[in-house]
Amino acid sequence: TTMATSKLAKLLVPPSKIAASLNWKKFNGAVLSLDIHKDRIGMAIASHPTMDDGAEALEPIYYHFQGGKLPEHTKDKLEQIVRNEKNICGVVVSWPLQKDTGHMGASCGRTMHVVEELLEDTNVFAPNRPLCFWDSEHTKPSDEDQWGRNPEYNRTSSKHEHLASVEQYNQDENVAAVEVWSDFVRVHFPQYQRMNDDDQSSEEDICEESASPSLAF
Repeated sequence: TTMATSKLAKLLVPPSKIAASLNWKKFNGAVLSLDIHKDRIGMAIASHPTMDDGAEALEPIYYHFQGGKLPEHTKDKLEQIVRNEKNICGVVVSWPLQKDTGHMGASCGRTMHVVEELLEDTNVFAPNRPLCFWDSEHTKPSDEDQWGRNPEYNRTSSKHEHLASVEQYNQDENVAAVEVWSDFVRVHFPQYQRMNDDDQSSEEDICEESASPSLAF
């Protein structure tokens, strides 16, 4: 609707702005990640990477569209989560582009439909809690030439057999909220991601050394 479109224009921000906001609220801020599917909304809450807490996966909210509308109980549950977690400073919404072509498909349409309903009927998104869309595939858009042509639309799938009903309409099934946040951290907080990777490698080395038999002389 017009109202939802107007609110989206005001509350949709670049991912870097949410990362900057979390940096500003390093010790008491958090980000909510959402992955929207045709029958459920997956969620995860994470604090700044320096807190070393990782992302906490929340119980998904299951729903069925009623006359093309999101059920009221689904909206209420999301609003309750936002109320309970008062320190959420941004929402990262998975943007499930088609993996093989990078184009928007039915999954993106579903995501936008749910986001617009939340914008119109809830306070899940707000000026102090903006949202961004996050493409975990990191598809790089192509520039238009002087004639307005975009080579991106000439790119086709490399698959020999393409199951549109499965891949185009269910791309979001490959996405989980915790993975969305992990990828967001890799891009916007690479220094902390490297530290976590080093810590994990050290722990693996220790485990391997402990498992190795010792030689007695």
